[in-house]
Amino acid sequence: MFRSDHSIVALFLLGGIFYLNFFSRIFSAPLLPEFERTLHLTHGQAGLFFFFISCGYFLSLLASGFISSCIGHKRSIILSMAGIGLSLGLLSLTTNIAVIRTTFFLVGLSAGTYLPSAIATISSLFAPHLRGRAFAVHELAPNLAFLTAPMYVALLLPHLSWRQLIRLPIAFLLVACLLYALWGRDVRIRTPKPDINLYRILLRHRDFHIMVILFSLGITSTLGIFSVLPTYLISVHGFTEHQANMLIGASRIPTLGAALAGGFFADYFGHRRAIGLVLFCSGIMTILLTQNRQLLHIAIWVQPILAVCFFPAGFALLSRIGPPETRGITVSLTIPLAFVIGGGIMPAVITRMADYGLFATAIGLTGILIAAGGFLVLFMQDGP
Repeated sequence: MFRSDHSIVALFLLGGIFYLNFFSRIFSAPLLPEFERTLHLTHGQAGLFFFFISCGYFLSLLASGFISSCIGHKRSIILSMAGIGLSLGLLSLTTNIAVIRTTFFLVGLSAGTYLPSAIATISSLFAPHLRGRAFAVHELAPNLAFLTAPMYVALLLPHLSWRQLIRLPIAFLLVACLLYALWGRDVRIRTPKPDINLYRILLRHRDFHIMVILFSLGITSTLGIFSVLPTYLISVHGFTEHQANMLIGASRIPTLGAALAGGFFADYFGHRRAIGLVLFCSGIMTILLTQNRQLLHIAIWVQPILAVCFFPAGFALLSRIGPPETRGITVSLTIPLAFVIGGGIMPAVITRMADYGLFATAIGLTGILIAAGGFLVLFMQDGP
């Protein structure tokens, strides 16, 4: 299946590192009610943590090409993991709200340099006809993180403080640094200087702006909803922290196969149609999160399955946006912008509305927005 034993070891090392990278960014979501209680925060104040993570992630993604061209992809990956570990260590030692926000920003800033370097490394390790399978293995990591983060908190929070829960992953991050330093593959690829004219061409392209909105909604339906769902279930529907986190974690189990199925779905129906259908149905399921207990439980299970199906079609369509010479920068601009909106601004807005007793309303309006976004594909240029 793969090229060599060395490549397999490197791939699984990168998969484990990606899991820790993603886990470190999202496990604060199931801890949010604990932050609110122990630090005496409102929903809106706690929800701003995701905005600071997304801002740091945005900046480091933009700078990742410059960093990797200076120090190499291997050192970029090691630097990312070490930075996350140090940031979490600082987070576990403070109760000052300004310092906590700064540490969340540093977590995002450290995490963002990983993915571009990992993609470049995997591409260099495997021949083109093997890369699809290699990336499929690598992309299991975020779905595993969505599954395990709530369960991690649910199972350990009754026995450990939130500070101890934050410190535990640091040991794994440092071990990952050491292992990759010993056995990781270094790849040096010359990064061409940015061409401002290419950015101008892309920014004038209507489909680029539409894709930023679509990816923002896709990230909102996955990471955005995940970030606020534990707090919503506890504060609005009366779940205990253990019940909410165990249910959310279990509901992510089917998503491990859903992303792969989403790829076949996109190829069969066409990428534009698939995006439209996925966003519309995901939006409807998000609206159902605001209904009675029976519909709520159905939506908790179905919504994430639909939401993860967005990305295979989304990335396939994104790769065709603009003229060929701009496609190298399309992803580097779209994903950071979409992450700030969908993973940072939207959770902050939802939790801010929750402070005024409008938590369910905010979730419902978000669902309407996601569903309406499915119709945006009608305004894109002709294509499958």
